[in-house]
Amino acid sequence: MAYRVRVTEHAEKLLDDLVYYLIFRLRNDQAAVHLFDEIEKIYVRLEENPYQFPKSRDIYLNRLGYQEAVLTDMDYVIVFRIEEDLVYVLGIFHQLENYRQKWT
Repeated sequence: MAYRVRVTEHAEKLLDDLVYYLIFRLRNDQAAVHLFDEIEKIYVRLEENPYQFPKSRDIYLNRLGYQEAVLTDMDYVIVFRIEEDLVYVLGIFHQLENYRQKWT
C-alpha cells in the first residue's frame, strides 16, 4: 500500500526555522543541505510504510497516536500521524526539544 505524505504548514515553519538557524546562526550550509537530504529519505520511507517507525516516546503524544522517525545521523525527529492512506507530518524537532512546547 502506498501512502501520501502531507506536510503541515506548522511543520514547514519549524523546518524553515531550523534551516535559518543552521545557515545564519551556525553558518553551516552543509548541515542544512544534509538535513534536507535526510528528511527526503524519511519522506520516501513514510510513503512506503509509515508503520516501520515507532510510536512517539512522549507519553502524551503516544496516547494521541503520534509516531516518530529519527534522522539517523542527525539529532532531529519527525513527528507524524497516519490517517488511512495519508501521513501528516506535524513537526520536525531537535531531539532535545520539548515537542509539546512547540506544538502550537
